[in-house]
Amino acid sequence: MAQSKRILEYPNEPDRQSLSALLVRKNAPFNAEPTPPDLVKNYITPIQYFFCRSHGPIPDLQDDHTFVINGLGVRGKEQTWSVKDIKQKYDKKYVMMAMQGNRRDGLHRVKHTKGVIWGPCAIGNGVYAGCRLKDVLESVGVTKDLPDLGRLHCEEDVCYGSSIPLTKALDPFGDVLLAYEMNGEPLTRDHGHPLRVVVPGYIGARSVKFLKSITIQGFESEAFYQRRDYKILPQHAKKEDQAELFWSKMPSIGEYNVQSYVCDPADGLHSGQTKNQVVQGYALSDSLLDVSGNDGKTWVEASLYQPAADGKATHVWGWCTWTARVDTVDNVRIVCRAVDSSGNIQQEQPVWNYRGVMNNSWRTADKRPDAVL
Repeated sequence: MAQSKRILEYPNEPDRQSLSALLVRKNAPFNAEPTPPDLVKNYITPIQYFFCRSHGPIPDLQDDHTFVINGLGVRGKEQTWSVKDIKQKYDKKYVMMAMQGNRRDGLHRVKHTKGVIWGPCAIGNGVYAGCRLKDVLESVGVTKDLPDLGRLHCEEDVCYGSSIPLTKALDPFGDVLLAYEMNGEPLTRDHGHPLRVVVPGYIGARSVKFLKSITIQGFESEAFYQRRDYKILPQHAKKEDQAELFWSKMPSIGEYNVQSYVCDPADGLHSGQTKNQVVQGYALSDSLLDVSGNDGKTWVEASLYQPAADGKATHVWGWCTWTARVDTVDNVRIVCRAVDSSGNIQQEQPVWNYRGVMNNSWRTADKRPDAVL
């Protein structure tokens, strides 16, 4: 007899009345994002406009919650820490960063994709506070002197599992935190209270919430969401049975790609031909943002806004918001494209993949007839 699939129950979800402005993409587990105009109202995204990503029921944990650190290099093989220990024993650091993983809907319009159909607003720019993961690891014996450092991984948690290269975790400029605050307040339950990992520059799937364990090992996490999800599969893998052939062959996604989107007017859709239409949006870029009102025939350079957070955090991991003025054409969507300082540029057309990840095309496909968005 085939083993039945475990049914998750949601009896103790947090109160979400303050999140009423979000567009709910799935109720259980709770997944929601703001509207495009709401997203760019603020440079630091308030909680009421910050997307929520969940893979299951939200636990209700307190500061006496503990997690373990074990594996290669750890003194005594395993050490247990509480959230109170983290707050009391390590210096408080700040990092402003974009948390993101979005725009699956653009690929779902091309062909069916698997997963929650996110729009362009599963992204937010927050200021996180906590201690450096590097400091904690070094205090238990895990340092850059470990043999074969470049091949080691830092695995986080056991239920929802993920991992990052140990070189990222120990990088003094990598800014990986064990975070307990967000935007000056304790983490909310939806965002990982009481403790989460935040990994700047990486997709949000690597920033594990409700931290339970950290393991130093010679291979990446064997958890489902590391090995069988968040990978770009070949375009000919169109169904689950075809995807099975490639999960073990394709690399897990780490760093996010260059990205931007027109948020106001929402999705670049406007009322008609206009001179000097004010346009606003966001970008994951540190260099150049162009906007077009005539289907890419000509482009206008936007003004970027990317300040530091009151001198407490570096801005390099944060997003840009931007403003431009363009002349629009009837029935032609306003589009934008970003270029980063390494010369990476958004591609013009969507590149479909089964999981619908890493979509960063500056063109948006029209809805296909059978799509359910």
